[in-house]
Amino acid sequence: MAVAITITVGLMAVLGSHTADSRGPKVVRTSPSPGAVIAPGFFTLSVTFDKPMADGSFSYVQKAHGTFPDCGFPARLSDDKRTFAVRCSVLPSRNYEIWFNSRPYMNFKDLNGISAEPHQLLFRTRVR
Repeated sequence: MAVAITITVGLMAVLGSHTADSRGPKVVRTSPSPGAVIAPGFFTLSVTFDKPMADGSFSYVQKAHGTFPDCGFPARLSDDKRTFAVRCSVLPSRNYEIWFNSRPYMNFKDLNGISAEPHQLLFRTRVR
């Protein structure tokens, strides 16, 4: 009986760790932050995930015309492989919306090839 319990506990630990590792990465921080009001002009758009990500694989998704900043892709990945950054430009008095992954564009992926959960960022710009 003790052996059966030990085997069961061991299997649960292995299966549980696999499940935890197979979940999609999540956004933990963006810049600008959600709801921010920023100055028009140039800024660095960054997104940080909760685990290391694959280099050269990203999906910054535009949902509506005129709500996506003008960005100079490709994005750079930080040394710790958790933060992508790209230089962008925004116009005054505008609302902006960016999705980091959104079906069918799901290319932000971790090192195991698992797509990050879609994440929306909304921010706006000052008049001048």
